[in-house]
Amino acid sequence: MASQQASARAAVRDQLRGLLSRHYRLENHDLFFAPSLHIAQVLLSQLFLRQEQARNNTRYAAHYPVSELSVLPAVPMLAGNIALIAHVDEKTGRVRPLSECQSQGVTDASASFATGLHKRLVSEARLFVAQLNRHAALSDNLVLIALRTHDFSTLVRSELRLFEQGLNLGEAPQQALDSMAQSDWKPFNIACVEAITLETPCYLHSVQQPGLPFALFPLPADLTLTRLPPDATLLPETHCLCLHASVRGNGNKTQNVTAALKKRLRELLAAHHNS
Repeated sequence: MASQQASARAAVRDQLRGLLSRHYRLENHDLFFAPSLHIAQVLLSQLFLRQEQARNNTRYAAHYPVSELSVLPAVPMLAGNIALIAHVDEKTGRVRPLSECQSQGVTDASASFATGLHKRLVSEARLFVAQLNRHAALSDNLVLIALRTHDFSTLVRSELRLFEQGLNLGEAPQQALDSMAQSDWKPFNIACVEAITLETPCYLHSVQQPGLPFALFPLPADLTLTRLPPDATLLPETHCLCLHASVRGNGNKTQNVTAALKKRLRELLAAHHNS
């Protein structure tokens, strides 16, 4: 019974891998899953650590070609953990170069996967993680780990697959498949936003890099917004308002929603002043 359940879970994960590969142009990547970014970070940290130990172990090296050992880049580790470096810094609206992300740790592509930045991400990133409930609009509690196949040895990919098999992903993989099966689901968030300036009722100017699916506004010190709708987030550490945009599409082109988001901002501020 237990072996049948394990086989069924493995079949669901493999089916999801195949669909993600097709929808998100990941044919050149090996795909793995974790239930959270933290677990993905721990799992990858263990993998990097084991590979580093393997490089330094002459007895181990005698059994494997050098090419099987020199497969992971030198990634800074703090207290035994790799850092997850956000491709898109949502606190500042800046898009980091992927070379910068990869030199400092592992790319966290949660805010760029399945957006207008997706093509660049897939073509340039050797290794990235992404939450699938963000712009892919799939199930919560499911994180994708993607490795470009020709950059990593069979040994590394096999170890990662063994790690994944020991993780409890619950119903998240099946929920992702169910979401994909819905007639109104499309794989990409194709919304993009350019610079926005608002003169009244107060002066606001967006600071995010153009082309992202959100707008970021530093707020005046005396403006405090409460009861925000689901598409708005207040960042207390920077006193910025983030307005999110979402338009589903197939990813072939983006859709400029700047005017709609500017109207949304006016409505939000009007509701605040009238409350």
